[in-house]
Amino acid sequence: MTNVMPIVRRGRGGGAGASVLGGDEVLLGAAAHLTERDRDLVRLVGEHRVLTTGQLAAAGFGSVITARHRLAVLTKLGMLRRFRPHREAGSAPWHYLLGPAGAVLLGAEDADDRKWLAAVRSDRQLALTRSQRLAHLVGVNGFFIALLAHARAGGGELRAWLSEQAAVGWLDRVRPWGQHTDLPRPDGLGMWAAAGSEMTFVLEYDTGTEHLAQLASKLPGYRSLAQAMADVNRTCPLLLFCFPGPQREQAARRALAACPEAAALRIATTAVDPELVSPAGPVWLPLIHGWPGGRVALCALDTAMPDPWQHYRAVRQRERDRAEQARSRAPWVGDPDDLDDMTDDQCPVG
Repeated sequence: MTNVMPIVRRGRGGGAGASVLGGDEVLLGAAAHLTERDRDLVRLVGEHRVLTTGQLAAAGFGSVITARHRLAVLTKLGMLRRFRPHREAGSAPWHYLLGPAGAVLLGAEDADDRKWLAAVRSDRQLALTRSQRLAHLVGVNGFFIALLAHARAGGGELRAWLSEQAAVGWLDRVRPWGQHTDLPRPDGLGMWAAAGSEMTFVLEYDTGTEHLAQLASKLPGYRSLAQAMADVNRTCPLLLFCFPGPQREQAARRALAACPEAAALRIATTAVDPELVSPAGPVWLPLIHGWPGGRVALCALDTAMPDPWQHYRAVRQRERDRAEQARSRAPWVGDPDDLDDMTDDQCPVG
């Protein structure tokens, strides 16, 4: 299994970032009184842009009341900023963004003064508060927060949680050099471990606003990624779709199953509200023709859906082994890098 970055990462501190803190005694005093949990929460908000009170409470507190008090302190210190989006009826929860003092704190930890400055620009944050994508981003983050809460209750471990931007960067690093296939842009990437198994997945979080044809159009990119990773003997992450309701899920499954690329991918769907039902549980339905079983837990998907590229990878590995043996027997011969193309019957999809 390819390692991905952990949820909370810190640099060694010091360096350039320390000079910024060194010129501000107030900020130094505030940072000295931050708990380890405070620092983790500030980084979590920085990496995932916006999290609500309830989400942060689920991620690091035993009660919402305690979370509200501590988040108010972090906001007063400038570690976080907060706003309430407009609602036609009722009031929305506080939504938290990275604050200017939080950007300096993270910059000091990462030894990079400028790394987080763009994230706290007022124009960018104001645009996010008014963006139509705000609800989608909060929903995506809620999905992963639900897994964190499940893990805190002893039900597993969320070993990695990458935002959309970080997920694209990870996919770009694991595909072969020189591969120019346009990368898909999943809403997030995670690594979940439970019951003795570990699996990596990419998430497409659907709010029901996209046409079904748009959903289906994502599969060719994922299929190309799967082949590119198989070429270097890597397994493509599972592709998970989370839908807002059962009718939307059923319609989407029909649209996805009609795509020829679906046979080359491990796809599973669900229609749960992560605030009410944990996505770690038996809520996932594999997109396999004639699937005989019901819904399975997240940790069981890796074994429930055999990798369609397993044979392909084995054939490519044998070709590489033969090429290496030929080079070792005749070292004076050139060193071709290219392998013959696979025949159609060796690929999951022609």
